[in-house]
Order: sequence, then structure tokens, then C-alpha cells
Amino acid sequence: MVGNSLNIFQKIRKFLLKIINKDFLIFLCFLFLSGFFWLSLTFQETYEREINVSLRLTDVPRNVVLTSEIDSTIRVVIKDKGYILAPYTLDEELIRPLTFDFKQHNKQSNSGEVSLAEIQKLLSQQLTSSTKILAIKANNLTYTFNYGQRKKVPVELSGNVTPVEGYYLSYVRFTPDSVWVYAEEELLNRIATVQTEHQEISDFAKEYEQSATLRRIKNAKIVPNVVTMRLFPDILIEESVEVPIEAINVPEDKVMRIFPGKAKVVFAAGAKRVKDMRSKYGDSQLIPTGFKVVADYNTTQGGKTDKCRIALRSAPNGIRNAQLTFGFVDYLIEQR
Repeated sequence: MVGNSLNIFQKIRKFLLKIINKDFLIFLCFLFLSGFFWLSLTFQETYEREINVSLRLTDVPRNVVLTSEIDSTIRVVIKDKGYILAPYTLDEELIRPLTFDFKQHNKQSNSGEVSLAEIQKLLSQQLTSSTKILAIKANNLTYTFNYGQRKKVPVELSGNVTPVEGYYLSYVRFTPDSVWVYAEEELLNRIATVQTEHQEISDFAKEYEQSATLRRIKNAKIVPNVVTMRLFPDILIEESVEVPIEAINVPEDKVMRIFPGKAKVVFAAGAKRVKDMRSKYGDSQLIPTGFKVVADYNTTQGGKTDKCRIALRSAPNGIRNAQLTFGFVDYLIEQR
């Protein structure tokens, strides 16, 4: 067995010697040299590269709340020889973050700004003298702050939320349901709610939960800026309820009697909402709490018309497409 192994080794050795002959080695040498010269020439060429540079605002007092901040990262276009730019391209951590003192950049009205000239000056100190800065690309180099003024406001859904056919969105629950907004007093007074980023959710029939980022408000800081959103769909059913008719605008010296005394209101609502409208004893008849049907004395021309028009003035939350089954009633005006 050892002899067979030696024979195989010798055969492989002879095969390699046939391949790696003198001509082949010369070819490899020239290939290496040409590659080396090509690479040298390439690195001697001048190129433009875009690199990322981090910005930091330092020495912010503990009693200060930044309501808007400068960009944490900007993009910078630099130009130089290829062999000088290569390290920056391969490892952007070679450029240390640029730091700016909070107090030195403050302006009036609780705001501050970092200038492009300052960025260029600090960055040039880290680059070689031959490297040129061609452009600095930044979205925001200003910041605003206050000294803790805040307001708690409710979270509101923004977007299109549509359950599957036959269902509707019964209600939305946010956790937390309110968030803190830090801003100047004038801006705080104008903020009543904080909305989520636009949501597009459809085709769900069961309870649905996801995180929702809150929409940014310029010159304000929202804490927290992400909430948990839970959507509760419900089966949509049609129902009806008998609602007492209320006479309104009747002169004090008169009495207005209405026949019939109740009006039937048909509507659509979720099964859970309809269940809440039933009495605690489980009666099949729904309780009309929240509905208001009126007969306006003024529409009778002082009792001269044959019938009085009635109108549905209000319906409770969660009720959809509520409408009366008839629009006129008989009436009688009596003197007190």
C-alpha cells in the first residue's frame, strides 16, 4: 500500500513538472509585472470619492433638551490620488467624528447652527494636504433646544386601515396612548395631537398589532417616538332601534304632541357595539342611548302644516349609516 502511494506521488510530481516548465514561469513573471505596473498607474490617477463623516454635538447641559438635532452623518466628496483615497474608501473609521461645542454654536431663540466652513476646517486637519474637499452634503446643520418645557398629548392614527369585507375597524388602542412633546411654549400651545406615520393596512379580520413610528414635528422632540398600535376589527351587522321623538323650539305657552311618539332608526354597527346597546337583562330590544330624533315646531309654520318633519340629530360612537325609516309624523298643538 505504501508503494502504491509513492507511485501516485511520483506521477503527480511528473505531471506538475511538465506543466510548470521554464516558459510557463516566464509567463507568470511577466503577468505579475504587468499587473503591478497597471496597479501602480491606476493608483497614480486622480479620483473623486464620497465618504461618510460623523458629527457630534458635545457638552450639552443636563437641563437642556434638544428638540431638533444636527445630522449625525454627512457625506463629503474628496479628490486625490488613488493610493491616498484607498484607505478612506476601505475604512471610513480613519476619519474621526467631528465634534462641536454646544455653547459655542448657540444663537438667539434657543437655537444653534454648525457652519460648512467649520466642518471643512476640522475635516481638512484629518486629511492629507493634497486632498481636496469638493462638496459637503448635509440635510440639517441646525438644532433647537429648550429647558424642559413639555406637554402630554394623545396619539392619533393617520392612514388607511381597512379590514376584510364584512368587517369594520371598531377601535384603535395605542400603548402608550399619550406621549410627551418637548418644544417652545408657543409651539406647544399649537400641538393638540401627535399622529403616526402614514399607515396602509388592509385585509385583516382578527386583532392586529404592530409598532408605529410617530410623525416628526419640526423643532419638537417626541418621547417616546414609537408606540404599539393595536387594531380591533368587528363584524358589521344591520340593526334598528326605537328612539323617542323630542319636540323642540315649542313656545312656552304651548304643548306639542307627536304621533307616533317613537321613530325607528336603522343603522350598521359592529357585533360588539350592538351587544353593548342591549339591556343588562339581555332584552332583544336595543337601548337608544346616544340617539336623538327631534320634531321642530318651527317647521310646522306655527301648527299650520298637516305633518311635522323629523330629523336624526345625533347617534352614538361606533354607529354607521344611521337613518330614519320615515321622515314625517302627525302632531297636535295644545294651549297650556
